[in-house]
Amino acid sequence: MWDELNCWPPASLGETVSQPCPEFFSSEAKVHRNCTAIGWTDPLVPHEDACGYTFNETLHFLGESSDSHLYFSYVKTMYTVGYALSLISLSIAVTIFCLLRKLHCTRNHIHIQLFVSFILRAIFIFIRDSLLFHNEELYHCDAYPVVCKVVLMFSNYSILANYSWLLAEGHFLFTLVSRSFFSLKKHLAWYIVLSWGLPLIVIISWGCAKFFYEDEGCWETRRHEWIWWILRVPVLLTISMNLVFFLGILRILVNKLRMPDAQRNEFSQYK
Repeated sequence: MWDELNCWPPASLGETVSQPCPEFFSSEAKVHRNCTAIGWTDPLVPHEDACGYTFNETLHFLGESSDSHLYFSYVKTMYTVGYALSLISLSIAVTIFCLLRKLHCTRNHIHIQLFVSFILRAIFIFIRDSLLFHNEELYHCDAYPVVCKVVLMFSNYSILANYSWLLAEGHFLFTLVSRSFFSLKKHLAWYIVLSWGLPLIVIISWGCAKFFYEDEGCWETRRHEWIWWILRVPVLLTISMNLVFFLGILRILVNKLRMPDAQRNEFSQYK
């Protein structure tokens, strides 16, 4: 039971349970309750006596807590609207790509995969939020079901897939301008295997690390910073590699523009 200050876990009838004073009281004392047939008793020693705080200090903390809650509520509303717009527009884009045969080509197949990864990201973030915030008692009492952790894993997997497919886009464009002949279908097959497969390996590693070293709440906590670097390092690597591809593409195009025998049509195309 969450009483707005402490989380009281299940207990046997007649058992006395103690909980530490909330951190903002700056007290190492404990509050005690008895488990009875009709539920928990009031604290055996009231909070103001057990934790040693003044009424004005509590009002100040509650005011700060309310402001913080309101701020994060605005942030959540903003990104929810953003993801909703993203989900709708990307779904329309994928539908157009799939229905119009003239748009069926390797480049657009890669676009579709990228769009699908962003669609999955939005969907899993909506599911994650519905599990995280639907019950305040679960939030404070750290009692999330396994499905919440699984959904968070899929949410992070989708984010990793976003960067993998952005890297595939960068590599494809670099290959397009640097090589005259290459197998488009073969490239697409490798992109699909690597861009969906490598993030799966990373997220399984991250899930194992969370399970063994930080199995708390819905796995959204970041007490052990090194665990989150399992996700950050692949993302930083893909961004760095894409930057290399970008600079390589610019170098190739600049060289083509400087060629004295470049025809007018080619010059316009490169430009």
